[in-house]
Amino acid sequence: MSSSDPATACESETVDEPVGWTEAGFDDDAAWEAATAFSATEVDPKDGYDDVAWDDRAQFIWGADLEVDNTVLLRATVEAPA
Repeated sequence: MSSSDPATACESETVDEPVGWTEAGFDDDAAWEAATAFSATEVDPKDGYDDVAWDDRAQFIWGADLEVDNTVLLRATVEAPA
């Protein structure tokens, strides 16, 4: 659907980032929705995508809906070498 006035015709929801989510001690991410992997065909990348030699393991990840979701928060634990 398209609209001549998407600012009023489209619905949106703004959700604040969890307080402290970037801190090492943050441990409240167990209920976060896992990322979804999409194919290049589904994403239709532009602006130099074909100019990069991507690793075969690289994936397009996003929320479950490419049309609705517009923010992805990523947390990773990196173990220090022994």
